[in-house]
Amino acid sequence: MRTFVYGKRNIKELFSDPVNLIFTIGLPVFLLLFMVTFNNSLQINESFEVENFVPSTIVFSFTFLTMFSGMLISKDRSSEFLTRMYVSPLKAHNYILGYMWPVLLIALIQIFILYGVGIILGMGLTIHTLISIPLLLIIAMIFIGLGLVFGSLLKDSQVGGITSILIQVVAFTSGMWFSLDLVGGVFKTISQILPFAHSVDIVRYVTTANYSKVLLSFIIVVTYALISIVFAIFAFRKNMKN
Repeated sequence: MRTFVYGKRNIKELFSDPVNLIFTIGLPVFLLLFMVTFNNSLQINESFEVENFVPSTIVFSFTFLTMFSGMLISKDRSSEFLTRMYVSPLKAHNYILGYMWPVLLIALIQIFILYGVGIILGMGLTIHTLISIPLLLIIAMIFIGLGLVFGSLLKDSQVGGITSILIQVVAFTSGMWFSLDLVGGVFKTISQILPFAHSVDIVRYVTTANYSKVLLSFIIVVTYALISIVFAIFAFRKNMKN
């Protein structure tokens, strides 16, 4: 109940900035529309086919959740709101989960809208599409957890800069723009160590009913999600003690 009550306050904070919300949802939608339509005309790359590019775009859209969650918690720190809140009986995990579940609602909105646009562009709607939604929420936890870590340790301006770097890392290591097999070598190895390519692969495998290839990527993604959440709790707890 403590987590839920604190989360309701954070929902109000998130939706009090509609410009950022529109940007968070609108930019991925524009990217999806532009690249799929462009590829349908010129047949540039199979990565831009709607069945492949919708999962990539959804995972890419989650990078903005890192910015949202990081800025929310860093603003609360800089305004000394959290300093006053520390007299409450909330523990570090209550705060982190209270920041996390409202941002997950934004992730759910992103998923529904981008899948809707994908269906309009020709992507099939099947039971496998629905099965992918809980998996996408687990993937979103990685990005939200990273944002909460950044927000717990960094200032407002620093969160924006780190998030910008993360956006580029996700774009290039997730296989969004090109197949990682085309590059190979050290770049592919690093990409396979990070969770972003596995996140895209999970969604692509599930939506095409290719479940035999899901397990390894699923284990990697869940591990990263748990690590990011646990690390966020420890970072926040350190702030509370300071």
